[in-house]
Amino acid sequence: MKVVRLVFGMLAVVGSGLLAGGIYSVRHTRQFLQAAVTAPGVVVENVWREDTTSNGGTYWAYYPRVRFRTSDGQDISFISSVGASPPSYRVSEPVTILYDPRQPYSASINSFGSLWAASIVLLGMGVIFTAPGIGFIVWKRASNRKNQWLHLNGRRIQADIARVELNTSLTVNGSSPYRIVCQWLDPASNQMHVFHSANIWYDPTHYLPGKALEVLVDPNNLHRYTVETSFLPKVG
Repeated sequence: MKVVRLVFGMLAVVGSGLLAGGIYSVRHTRQFLQAAVTAPGVVVENVWREDTTSNGGTYWAYYPRVRFRTSDGQDISFISSVGASPPSYRVSEPVTILYDPRQPYSASINSFGSLWAASIVLLGMGVIFTAPGIGFIVWKRASNRKNQWLHLNGRRIQADIARVELNTSLTVNGSSPYRIVCQWLDPASNQMHVFHSANIWYDPTHYLPGKALEVLVDPNNLHRYTVETSFLPKVG
């Protein structure tokens, strides 16, 4: 469990950093738009170059080199920060430019992609990395509340231990946890119920006290339960 918390914690930290970068990028673009003026420009070249993705990979794309003239007569040339393959613009194609008169070389083609692509990528990656960490925290708190309620209000039954198995539906760093599978025959309905313990990050077989375990169930919903495993050694 400590490893799981560490992994999800790292995802949350990385995701938070990406979200912060995305928010900063949005604010920077909004400030730029407030100060920017427009000018006609023209694509003079498509530069074929390698760039780095947000996850450290590389790719090649065409980046338009654009030339325009400022209101005070300066001839400015810049390469757009957004590339594509095939190229998004033709050579000699006219485009509208946005630039800050105080920093004319900080210019951008007036298009949604050129202005907002970096913000969208950072925010999107931030959500992807942060969501599992937040989801784990929400699930853990909900699970703790459920277990507390069951310990106070649940019906206590003795369920036979059927087996110990690997929960292959969950993998962290190449390893899956164990869980104890129990079964109980309801004498009132003659129906067999199967219960699974919480995930255990070591093989608990040698620590089982006997042939049965206590299970706390919601009297009104037998699908809401917790298998009592507090007797197991804690992982350091």
